Amino acid sequence: MAAGPAVVLVRPQLAQNIGTAARAMANFGLADLRLVAPREHFPNPAATAAAAGAAAVLDAARQFATLEDAVADLTPAYATTARERGPPKPV
Repeated sequence: MAAGPAVVLVRPQLAQNIGTAARAMANFGLADLRLVAPREHFPNPAATAAAAGAAAVLDAARQFATLEDAVADLTPAYATTARERGPPKPV
C-alpha cells in the first residue's frame, strides 16, 4: 500500500479523467489511485496520454466493483462531487 492518502474515482466517465487525476496525484507525491467501475475499459491509451509522466500511478491503480470495497481499508474517508450546474437551487 502506498503512503499518503488514496484517491478514489467512482464511475469515471472518460479515460482522460483518470489520466489527469493520475497526473495531479503525481504532482503532489500521491500514488494510491483506486477506480470504482470506470465506464471505459482500463488500462486505456487515452488515460496514459493524459497522465503525461504519471504512468507509474496508472500502472499501480487498482479497480474495485463497489465504493465500499475501494474504501474498506481507509479511515477516515472524505468525499467530494461535481456541483450541480444550472439555476441556483434553494437550500
